[in-house]
Amino acid sequence: MSSKIPAVATAVVAALLAGGLALAQDGPRPEQRMQRVFEQLDLSDAQRAQLRALNENHRTATAALREQVRTAQQTLANAKPGDANYDTVTAEARRSLEAARTQLRDQQEQFRAQSDAILTPEQKTKIQELRAERQERMGERRRGMGGPSGPGAGERRPRQR
Repeated sequence: MSSKIPAVATAVVAALLAGGLALAQDGPRPEQRMQRVFEQLDLSDAQRAQLRALNENHRTATAALREQVRTAQQTLANAKPGDANYDTVTAEARRSLEAARTQLRDQQEQFRAQSDAILTPEQKTKIQELRAERQERMGERRRGMGGPSGPGAGERRPRQR
């Protein structure tokens, strides 16, 4: 019996490591990203607690809006052009999607203002630098994927018939 324990323990550790590696490939989780930013900004314990609470409140407050976005996107994806009510369904889904996105943008602006109010002037400068770096990385990814300013931007492809 005792010889089976090390084998079982080894299997458990291997499974945990494999799971951890799989998660690592997906990138850092929101909590890990938040922790990294907290460290980069050198936040006090009080600031960390305030920002965690603010973040949780924001997530709770926007949950219904995020679900509204997902539902509208799914409705648009599932709409069939040949359906009798296609135009009505897609128009309503687009209105719902735009309204939810607008409300989410407003909520995000409020969240950012509230979180910035917790920071010192030096930390505000640093977070602006981090945001600019993130925007640049996102832009590079979009350009690499053939986004608005990527390869082929402005070119029209011939229609397939």
